[in-house]
This record gives sequence, C-alpha cells and structure tokens, in this order.
Amino acid sequence: MATEVSSRLFYHFLGALKRTHSFSNFSFPLGLPQTSMSYSASKTWISPQTKELETWTKIRDSIMRISPRSPFIPKTFADWLEHRLAIKEDQLRKVVRKIARISGRDDRQETTIHPVLGVKEIEDRRALVLARETIWRQSLESFPGRRLAPWPSYEEYKHEGDDRSKSGYRRFLPLPRDPGNVTVNWKQRKPLPQYLFDEVGRRTTVDNEEDKEPGLDELLAMEFVGASLILLLDS
Repeated sequence: MATEVSSRLFYHFLGALKRTHSFSNFSFPLGLPQTSMSYSASKTWISPQTKELETWTKIRDSIMRISPRSPFIPKTFADWLEHRLAIKEDQLRKVVRKIARISGRDDRQETTIHPVLGVKEIEDRRALVLARETIWRQSLESFPGRRLAPWPSYEEYKHEGDDRSKSGYRRFLPLPRDPGNVTVNWKQRKPLPQYLFDEVGRRTTVDNEEDKEPGLDELLAMEFVGASLILLLDS
C-alpha cells in the first residue's frame, strides 16, 4: 500500500515538473509489457512507471558495486520513489519561491544607474583600469604624438573579411592605420603601433635573456617606481 501511494505521488509531481534527466536510452530486459504505437513508428512507447523501474534497476546494480553498506542510499523501489519525490518537491519549492520573488518586484520602478566614478571626470585620456594608455576609453581624443586612425574603407573591410574567407583564412577586423594622405591606398598606409596595455599574446622570440625586450612588469616598475631606484636595487 505504501509503495502504491508513493508511486502515485511521485508520478503526480513528475507530470507537474519537466523531467531533468532522460532515461529513454536505458533498456533492460525486465519482461514488462510494452505497447507499440503504430506500424510506421520506429520507437516503442514505454510508460513512465516502466522507465522509472528501469532507472532504479540500473542504480541498484551500481549501488551494489560502489557502496553496498551505505545507510544513506535507497534500499527498495519504494525508498527510491520517496527519494525522487523529495527531489521533485524541493525543485517545486525553489520554483515557487522564485516566482514569488519575481512577482513581488515592481517593474514600474526605474533602476537608478550611477555614472562611472560618480561625477569625477578624468582628463588624462587614460583607462580606468591601472590608468594605462589604451584605445579602450571614453575619450575620442588621441594621445599627444599619436594620430587618430580613420574609419576603415569598404575595400579594406572586404579584403580582411570576404577575401580572407575565400582564401581559406580567418576573418579579421581591419587594423588601425595612419591617416596619411587621403589619395594613398589603404595598403600603403602603415598600421599604428599598439599600446602595451592592448597587446594580447605577445611572445618573446629571443633566446638570450639579456637581449630580451623589457616585459610589462619591468615597464610598469620603471614608470611607477622610478629608474633611479631600479638601478639602486640592481646594483
């Protein structure tokens, strides 16, 4: 009687919630009756009760190998149904709490969005992260000594996109190039050098440690600590 009641309660919640696991791939020769759909159907319909029993059979065999003496695992099919029912009830409670939390919010109330750094304006044209020179900043003004790259032309977009793709290469965004003379073809204008903060995947190809270019850590130390102090530390 307890097994029948647990089974009915379990399948009631099983129908109310979407199944979180699929057991359609399990097939065990249990000798249980199966009903065919039609002569044109390639799959055989299996009742939820049969699927759950097949699942329990598989888990029971695994339990006997992994932890046969554990007091915390289901021992019978009725215990397995109670365990599954408890999981579904917990999922249902979480869904109900989430719906109540969402329903309790007032969507008509506008969300206050504060500006970055309050009302403080930074005029050095540096990034908000580590105050480094970078192109990823709000200001559109270029740094002293660096010209602002113009917007790429259609021909450059086509060359770096469709033409590269047809040749078997990946598409790339056009490089920022020196404005130069407007009559000069874009291929003849040299690319602008990247800022150190914007370089990604930089590799050192020199084998000799003394001939290597200074890395990011060394350059940061030179800028923030001072060259004279670095010389004293190295001496």
